[in-house]
Amino acid sequence: MGEVSIRTLEGEPDAGTLRRLYDTVFAPSFAPAEREPFDKLRRVLAADELRGAIAVTPDGEPVGALFLEWFADIRAALLCYFAIRPDLRGQGIGRRLAAAATPRWRTELKPHVVFAEAGDPHLHGTDGTGGGDYGDGDARLRLYGGFGARRLPIPYLMPELAPGAGRLHNLLLLVMEADETVSPAPDRIRAAIVEDFLLRYFDRQEGAVRDDDGRLGQLLTACRRTEFLPLLPLTT
Repeated sequence: MGEVSIRTLEGEPDAGTLRRLYDTVFAPSFAPAEREPFDKLRRVLAADELRGAIAVTPDGEPVGALFLEWFADIRAALLCYFAIRPDLRGQGIGRRLAAAATPRWRTELKPHVVFAEAGDPHLHGTDGTGGGDYGDGDARLRLYGGFGARRLPIPYLMPELAPGAGRLHNLLLLVMEADETVSPAPDRIRAAIVEDFLLRYFDRQEGAVRDDDGRLGQLLTACRRTEFLPLLPLTT
């Protein structure tokens, strides 16, 4: 195969490359409820709401990706679509992607906080993925842990990414990094920035945030009852 290289996808992407990435990397790595439809993904990339770093072979074939969803008004980001083609997992491509992409995004965007989502290892099989083989969630969590991620103690769920797919429950919301503006101490983060992120994320994906949304309401209530939320180790 040869040595892979890392390049970026920003703005109007190469549609053919993105299509192959979606079919050969995203589809076998994420359940349908965990990924946006291809056309929607292409639109948000073109709208500069999503930044992408991809690993490609010498002949230009995409074999891995790490994307960042950007919420410019609150300078918050969400790491997403972190995946490697199934036959190439465990070869360090994910670490190369992170090493190449995250310093650039940190310098260009200067985010206050970077979030990520992960399955709760204590609740395997109850996240709505249908029990399919979509990669090693524990390995992804260990990788995030190696980058210094910490978890928030809230009952997190993912918004509906595709019409009819439903929300995913029993997940962890992680903080990959945060600056002193929102995290004045390493073991806590301002609850207001978490609430701001949740409101924008659900609004962007689902089109509206309803007052009678009970599950989302639980998340927002957890943020509103305190000034700071603790940042906890990934494993206990």
